Amino acid sequence: MIEAKLEKSEIEKLQTFFNATNKQLNNASNYALREVINWVKSQLVKRTASETKIQQKPLTQKTSKGTARIHSSVDKTNKTARLWFGTYKISLARLNPRQIGKGGSKKRKNSRAGVVAGVGGSIFRQGAFLMPIRKKTGEAGVVPYQVMKRAGRERLPIIKQTFDYSDKAITVEKEIMSQVPKKLADTLRAKLKWQTEKN
Repeated sequence: MIEAKLEKSEIEKLQTFFNATNKQLNNASNYALREVINWVKSQLVKRTASETKIQQKPLTQKTSKGTARIHSSVDKTNKTARLWFGTYKISLARLNPRQIGKGGSKKRKNSRAGVVAGVGGSIFRQGAFLMPIRKKTGEAGVVPYQVMKRAGRERLPIIKQTFDYSDKAITVEKEIMSQVPKKLADTLRAKLKWQTEKN
């Protein structure tokens, strides 16, 4: 979890410096919290996607269980904003998978047929295949294909293929957390300046 919190002492100093009213201070702090937590969300998704070489969209979507992968909230009373970023494994089916055969494997030394996914085919699963997903009604599922791989040489069992991005996401989260205090202080100063100058 990443937390952006406005300390009372910092708020009071800025209120005195700008000679701001309580209403102006309240408005400025709420604007600052929302802007900073949205910045955190944007940076977290962009940097994690860049580090892992996967698309940004799956990082903002709900998991297969329906839980939010990324969620933020603002507590106006306590002047705190929080963001949760779940590092659940992502199904390769959400990362634009593509089946490659013997022809496509020439570009990959010592590789055989399988599935590539991610940005520019950054993820390769040797021996995996695309399995069409259909609802009971016959309609296509949320994703048209699931990426599966046989556990052994037998036809069954088959295992759903996922991508674990947790390590890099946690590293990115720590880097962003270190930037939040200064970002929040600068943003509050700018918002308070704007509030006092417009009236």
